[in-house]
Amino acid sequence: MTYKTVLVALNEISRLDALHAAAMSVAGLSGAHIRGLYAVPAAQIYPSTGFEAVPQMFEGHQTFFRNNLDSTKIRFESALREAGREGDFVSVEGRSPLISDEILNYGRSVDIILMSATDPSDVSGVELDCVERVLSSAGRPVLVLPRSGTGAIEPGTVVVGWNGAREAARAVFDALPLLKAAKAVQVVIVDAEGEPRVTQGNPGHRIVAALKRHDVPAEAKSINSGKTSAGHALLNHTKEVGASLLVMGAYGHSRLREFVFGGATRAVLEEMNTPVLMSH
Repeated sequence: MTYKTVLVALNEISRLDALHAAAMSVAGLSGAHIRGLYAVPAAQIYPSTGFEAVPQMFEGHQTFFRNNLDSTKIRFESALREAGREGDFVSVEGRSPLISDEILNYGRSVDIILMSATDPSDVSGVELDCVERVLSSAGRPVLVLPRSGTGAIEPGTVVVGWNGAREAARAVFDALPLLKAAKAVQVVIVDAEGEPRVTQGNPGHRIVAALKRHDVPAEAKSINSGKTSAGHALLNHTKEVGASLLVMGAYGHSRLREFVFGGATRAVLEEMNTPVLMSH
C-alpha cells in the first residue's frame, strides 16, 4: 500500500506552514499528488430572536476566508515548488457554513486526509469540531497535527496504540506507508490484562508479526495506565520515547444526530503533542 493522493485541509490559516510541511513529508514517501483544499463557507443563518420574521445572517467567517483565499493559494503553490512536489489547489464555495462538509466531500476520494487540530482560542471560523466530524464520517485515515509545532513527519519512532479492535486494525494498516518508513515502531497495549481482544500471554504478538511481514520494524510493548486514562497513557508514552507520530483508532458511537467519541480518543484529540493518525 502507498499513498498516491493526499488531501490537506488549508482553512487553519495560522497552521499553514505546518500543514505544508506535513503534506510534503507524507507525499514524499511515494511521490503522491497533494491536493490543497480551501473552503469558503456559506453564511451562517440564525432564526430570528425578536418579533420580526426575518432570520439573521452572519457573514463574518465567510468574509474572513474569502479575504484569505488568494494568499493561501500562493503559499500552498510556493510550498509545492520548493519541495518539488506535484499537486493542485482547489477552492470551493461551501454549500453550508461547515468547512468539514467540503473536506468530507473531497476527502472520500483520497488516500489520506491531513488536518490541524482546531484552536478554540482562534476565531478564524473553522468549526471547533471540524476534526471530529471528518474523523467520524470520512471513511479515510486522518492525520491530525497538534496546535503547535513544525508539522514535518520525521521517520523516527512511531507509537501504535493497539487493543485488537476494528478501529485499531484500520488505523494500523492505513498507516502502513508511514510505519514502513519509520526507524522503530512500538505497538503499545495499555492495560493488557483488562483487554479481552489481545492475547494475554504475549499481547500484540500477532499484529507485530503481520507488520514485520511488511518489513515494519515493530515490537510490542505493554504499559499500565496507572492513575491516568488510556488516552493520557498513550500520550505520555509517546512523549517519553520521543515518537514523531502516534497511530490509533478513533472510537465512538452515534447518539441521535451526534457522534460521540470515547474517552481515550477525546483525550488525545484535546491534548495531543505530536501528530496523530486516526482511523474510525
